[in-house]
Amino acid sequence: MTIKMTCNSAQAAMKSRRSILYYALSLLLFSSFSLAISAAQFYRYKNEQGLLVLTQTLPAEYATKGYEILNDKGRVLKVVPPALTAEQIAERDAALERQRLAEIERQKQIKIDEELRQLYSHPNDAVRVLDRRLQDFNGLIEIKKAKINTLQDQIADQEADAAARQRKGYPVLEESLAKINSLQKEAQRNQYDIEEIKKDIASHLLEFDKKIKRLEQITGEVATNYPALLKSLNPETPTKAESANTKSE
Repeated sequence: MTIKMTCNSAQAAMKSRRSILYYALSLLLFSSFSLAISAAQFYRYKNEQGLLVLTQTLPAEYATKGYEILNDKGRVLKVVPPALTAEQIAERDAALERQRLAEIERQKQIKIDEELRQLYSHPNDAVRVLDRRLQDFNGLIEIKKAKINTLQDQIADQEADAAARQRKGYPVLEESLAKINSLQKEAQRNQYDIEEIKKDIASHLLEFDKKIKRLEQITGEVATNYPALLKSLNPETPTKAESANTKSE
């Protein structure tokens, strides 16, 4: 009798444990199902007819056309834009390249401005430097011109001597012809140097014109000496002030 009661008790305990285990498993499965439902997300996109469609899976053919990801409450979690076309990618890359180059130029200009500020505290300082350089260039030109005049006088003397020999019936000496040729070549070299100096003057005028105008911008000061300098280079060209006075009259 005692053995039978013990077996019944063991079987009851085993059934109780099984019930508890089943209950625990049920709770676990229910919780997992609830979490899966709460974590569910939906995809909203336009179909071929242009109508909005809401599904739990996104068809592959619509993945590149843009879509929205929503949670189970209809809240938009993420907006995925349409994939760019080849033309749009090219335009984007070109815009980025323009931005990159513009930034490079901006940094260059910042460096140039810093150097200008270190060299010149006022636009008139740059005007004075330009004036001195122009004077140096013009001095070199005058030296070259004087040299050419001297060479031309020497050529004239040599030609006069050669003409005198011819009038007397003597041939022109080879040495005299060689001397004339040498003097002419030297005169040509000096004339070439003058033309090169004039190119340097034009280059300096362009360079300093940019510097002076930029200095006016970054310092807020006016290069008051600049119009007079320009007028001295070309007296026939009126300055801005003179042009304004002429119009007012």
